[in-house]
Amino acid sequence: MQRKIAIVLSLWAALGSSLGAVSPFSKTSGDRLMHKASNIILPARVAMFQRESTKIYGSGGRDAGAEYDLDALIRGDVYIYPVGTYGKDFNAEVRVQQDAIGKFNKNVKLISQTNFQLRQGGKPITGLLVEYQLTRPLFNSPSRRCESQFYLFQTGTWFVAYRFSYPVEKSDVAKQHISNFLNRWRWREPS
Repeated sequence: MQRKIAIVLSLWAALGSSLGAVSPFSKTSGDRLMHKASNIILPARVAMFQRESTKIYGSGGRDAGAEYDLDALIRGDVYIYPVGTYGKDFNAEVRVQQDAIGKFNKNVKLISQTNFQLRQGGKPITGLLVEYQLTRPLFNSPSRRCESQFYLFQTGTWFVAYRFSYPVEKSDVAKQHISNFLNRWRWREPS
């Protein structure tokens, strides 16, 4: 009997901890989600992009994100995670992400790497933009030649990263839409 109680309590504890990990987001007004640990808002729509799904990568939901797509043109991924999760600082994080992009894609060619600035909460935030050409799965194609933009920013103890991929031949229009996305999304509610 004691063994059955112990098993039930163990299952209940495991279920309780997994439920907390399953939901690192809370709903706010307008079909927006807030990442509880960072207070970063994930709107249902940003410019012409639609939030398709949320993702939990680890750290009990502290490492999470969302997929934002614009039709079958641009695949956008947003990542939110604590500094130190992968790289110990900004420069180390850039190296970790560049290695991952090289590992999970084919025929990766670095096009450019430049500083990039966003405005969040009325303040400029300087980050990094790295542009690639690479081959990856994209929408219904298991192997597509793409351009890919990776952005990394640090806000306090959090990294916010974006990765946008789109067909090489649609580069001009895709870059316009990505610029609109970056200019319109506000990470946090106005104070």
